Amino acid sequence: MGFRIGTDIGGTCTDSTVMTDDGAVHIGKDLTTYPDFSGGIFDSLTDATEEMDVDLEGLLGNTDLFLHATSVGENALFEREGADTGLLTTAGFEETLHATRGGYGRWSGLPFEQVKDIINSDKPEPVIPRKRIKGLSERTYRDEVLKDLDEEEVIDAIDTLVEDGVESIAGCLLWSFTQPAHEQRIKELIEERYPDLYVSVSHEVSPTMGEYERISTTVLNAYLGPATQQYLTNLRTTLTEYGFDGLLLLMFSHGGLVSREDAVERPVGLMESGPVGGLLGSKFVASQHDVTDIISTDMGGTTFKVGVINDNRIEYADEPMVGRHHYQFPKRDIHSIAVAGGSVISLEEGTNVPQVGPESAGSDPGPVCYGRGGNKPTVTDVDLIQGYFSPEYFLGGEKEMNPDRAYDVFEEQIADPLGKSVDEAAADIYKLTNSIIADLLREVTVEKGIDPRTFTLVSIGGAAGMHAASYSRQLNIPEVLVPYTASVNSALGLLSTDVTHEHIDTRQVKPPFESEEINEIFAPLEEDARGKLAEEGFDESETKLERSISMRYQRQVHELLTPVETTGELSQSDLEETIDRFETLYEQRYGEGSAFKEGGIEMTEFRVRGVGPLTTPELEEQSRTDSNVADAKIGTEEMQFHETDGRIEANLYDFEALSPGDEITEPGVILTPVTTIVLNPGDVARMDRYRNIRIEIDAIDYE
Repeated sequence: MGFRIGTDIGGTCTDSTVMTDDGAVHIGKDLTTYPDFSGGIFDSLTDATEEMDVDLEGLLGNTDLFLHATSVGENALFEREGADTGLLTTAGFEETLHATRGGYGRWSGLPFEQVKDIINSDKPEPVIPRKRIKGLSERTYRDEVLKDLDEEEVIDAIDTLVEDGVESIAGCLLWSFTQPAHEQRIKELIEERYPDLYVSVSHEVSPTMGEYERISTTVLNAYLGPATQQYLTNLRTTLTEYGFDGLLLLMFSHGGLVSREDAVERPVGLMESGPVGGLLGSKFVASQHDVTDIISTDMGGTTFKVGVINDNRIEYADEPMVGRHHYQFPKRDIHSIAVAGGSVISLEEGTNVPQVGPESAGSDPGPVCYGRGGNKPTVTDVDLIQGYFSPEYFLGGEKEMNPDRAYDVFEEQIADPLGKSVDEAAADIYKLTNSIIADLLREVTVEKGIDPRTFTLVSIGGAAGMHAASYSRQLNIPEVLVPYTASVNSALGLLSTDVTHEHIDTRQVKPPFESEEINEIFAPLEEDARGKLAEEGFDESETKLERSISMRYQRQVHELLTPVETTGELSQSDLEETIDRFETLYEQRYGEGSAFKEGGIEMTEFRVRGVGPLTTPELEEQSRTDSNVADAKIGTEEMQFHETDGRIEANLYDFEALSPGDEITEPGVILTPVTTIVLNPGDVARMDRYRNIRIEIDAIDYE
């Protein structure tokens, strides 16, 4: 039997999903190991094999595809453990990286509370110092060379950077995305003189407009390159030692898989690939029920993430950012806030107003109730006080909890200063947490012209199940789907996607638009896409090309990536339909009547997405049984719900004892080995044929 494996390294846990040829899914989870991430990968895979008739060597020796998402890039960036990097840029633009976008750079990426604190806000510290930025006296404009490259000057700059100890060099010149000759020569010179040096040039990494974003992207790519190269080389070596001789593919943030070589060349694409995998996993699970309108919410230990899938379409992010550093690389649109299970609960100094996050207890020491030395109350501690955890069944009974300590710390630091009982204060904090999340959901749906009342909310991540039914209710979302793979859904998402490459041409095209000109722009991009997929073994008859055009109104900044929904050469009517689609999307985003074609539309970017399909086995279905849901009850617990006056006795259900077709109509919690699902009074939960839990949300006034 052949296996497919998806693995995702998160900030606190590493997740694994193993799929067999017949669609059976086995999941594994363990703590992420620092600094050697491979330990967590193989620990989680060992966990997955516990229910399989195979050991780790047998699993990997019979695996055809090993698909991987990793936070190694974000970790290196946040810990400032990337390579010593230098930058070569056009003379006169050496300050671009440090200037960012001027004043905007002082507050972009900050929580709202910190944005208001103008005095104490500042720009993010660049990953390279000013002394390692060298200006070159060359100049191009669009596709014209105005001043030739001085190669002796380039060599002197390279030598100076190497003498200063750099391990990696980034090259980003003006207009290189339309005239790359100078950057190409710089790369050649570096590779000739220092073949072991990592090199990253902007026209290969981010051939887009926006000088700061392009420089930032190229620098981040160079900064992360050596560590990524070493990490992926070591991973491949270790997998081989375990007997794996299949195909290793990496998840990119654009939602597709790439080879190890591509990932080494453009490691910036690996950033936030795990959350994108979770979004794709939500899409995959919902598609089993033909659900195409999805709000995917992922709540783990440090952040809450949300992505929207509208009519099976996932938008790209307008301004990708990591650690407050902008980067310009195709990335699926996911929004996040620092509200999660490990978020610390505190009271604002001077006002005693409760705050949720942004500080996180993480996994070490973690929430107070974990008993690992944590001394600050967290959202997880609040969930415990609400009665949603049963200590003896926590994570399948494999982990201990210390509820008494959690009560004492919460009472001392939160309840007493507020003049409330522990139960009252916990209920308020639980409601506040859900309200903060609901505000984010409104921002990504209602404020973008999307009606959440027509969507299904998919709840993934270890902590989301305890809150999803409550924050869904605030937006009148009618259904919550909690996948069987909820806490490892990003790993499942890897198994549901394809090999993908993005090809971009950045240029301004103003009306009148002619289909012949647009076809001429797309033609070389399509040729590159087919050629790349052919190199990877895909027959042209199998591949799929998806085209899109970024458009905006003239003299405006914001662009909308608009899909081209026809295949083959565009006719004039096809082009007009695409422009009409842009205006429809524009009004959906900015409100009815906001589109104004008479103001002039311009096209700014042309994109071809080449897709090499990987066949994904159908998920294994389980038959409905005549089981009695009462058999899954394993006890009761006093729990607190918004709909009840004080605590009530509510049921505990063992997920493993539930069968497809079982229906729960009473309030309580479903305990799984990897997460907990809270059912509010009035909600109805059913297990489907894939062992997912679908919750019909009772529509009541939450206020």
